[in-house]
Amino acid sequence: MSKSSILRYLGNFLLMLGYQVMLWGNFKFGLAIKFIGGLLGIPFAIKLKLWDVLFLIAFFGITELSKLTQLFLVSQN
Repeated sequence: MSKSSILRYLGNFLLMLGYQVMLWGNFKFGLAIKFIGGLLGIPFAIKLKLWDVLFLIAFFGITELSKLTQLFLVSQN
């Protein structure tokens, strides 16, 4: 099994875990876990030239990063 496949499986697991943490636990940390999971899927998508998947990872990554920035940096309560 290639390293990119291992990263993809780990990334998919983190995406599912992050979603559950967002719903049932802490929204901030669930979103951070989802963001990391998305990043781990990038090498696999590049290797297979899955440009639509890369576009989706970029789209969700940008929205997640902007929300994470708002939650961690802007609202320091």
